Amino acid sequence: MTNIIFPYSKNNQQPIRKIEEYTDYGFIENGNQYLDLSLGACGCFPLGFKRKDIIDFVSLRMINNPFCGGEFYTTNDAVLELTDRISKMSGGYKSAFALSGSDAIEGALRLAQMYNKKNKFLGFRKSYHGSTFLSSSVSDATYMTDVFGKDSRCVISDYNLEMITEDLCAVVVETASWQNGLYDPGENFWNGLREECTRKNIVLIVDDIAVCGGKTGSFFGWTGRIIPDIFTMGKALTGGYFPLSAVCANQKIFDKIKYDVFVHGFSYSFNLSGIYSALEYMNILDREQLLINQPKLERWGKLMCQRFKDKELIKDYNNYGLLFNLVLLNEKPMDSTFERFLYQYGINAGMWNEGGTGVLFVIPLDAPSDWFEDIEYRFLQALTDYRSISTLTR
Repeated sequence: MTNIIFPYSKNNQQPIRKIEEYTDYGFIENGNQYLDLSLGACGCFPLGFKRKDIIDFVSLRMINNPFCGGEFYTTNDAVLELTDRISKMSGGYKSAFALSGSDAIEGALRLAQMYNKKNKFLGFRKSYHGSTFLSSSVSDATYMTDVFGKDSRCVISDYNLEMITEDLCAVVVETASWQNGLYDPGENFWNGLREECTRKNIVLIVDDIAVCGGKTGSFFGWTGRIIPDIFTMGKALTGGYFPLSAVCANQKIFDKIKYDVFVHGFSYSFNLSGIYSALEYMNILDREQLLINQPKLERWGKLMCQRFKDKELIKDYNNYGLLFNLVLLNEKPMDSTFERFLYQYGINAGMWNEGGTGVLFVIPLDAPSDWFEDIEYRFLQALTDYRSISTLTR
């Protein structure tokens, strides 16, 4: 019996799992090595788990500058440098920092309210934007809202543009939804969404938390898909090693809200370790030219998935950048059964791989050729055996 309360778990059931050590792209548990399909949950660690250079960079700077609250005009050079780099890369967006993705979404919604003084929000089917009351309410997160309630200001759309009405304050949409199997509603949807929000003076908030950090070849996952009024980042923003999220607003939003007080913040609105980590992660992407290498990795990922499809081990696959979704031949149960099945092959399924027909995985931005050989070998064994089991149980 432990004294831990585990999130997203029934605390009277599963035995605890103690991870002994992390490897480059996975971990060791009970002496067994596993590859982590989601790189620390939805691609938090796009360079894997062994980048000592990021940890050393952060540790050295924390000695002299361990804290910056951020309120009342207090800041430091590192914070200013990160805001400048984000602004330059994004084309002029201004940033506020936070600790978690949920926190960033809450901040984005408050900025939207400050902008147009309206108070109704729209999200989309099978979306996920966080676990706080408001962020879960604008998500299609019934596993939370059915238990804890839902903010009545939030409505959910089945990607129906007719629900974008003039009484809305903001529309919140994910660049690519991990929870929804990277579903893409199509170019007409994206174009129509931007047009409707502009025409009706509705703030378009793009949740880029799971996709940012270079997985698409750009630091921002929304590049080439849609232009937001406000966007949020997190997870891979720092390379994963230290927590940080960001809410970024364009000049139109900033010009309207700059005369009012942005009432959003805590003692630790953000942690400087996250700021330093984000700066060094960006340095590494530049030094090692990893964004230039992204198209090759994406192409290798598609070729691997196509081989699975040609062998009739999967129905299909889809991807957004280095985020991939394998569509299985049969639906998985909504519990840990499939996750435990994958353990036999040295695969850790990671977050949001329970239930449904999809298996999500992330290709590391610095993946060597032997990573592809290793994951393909393990997947071939697992998918072949799963097909046999599925055939027997149909």
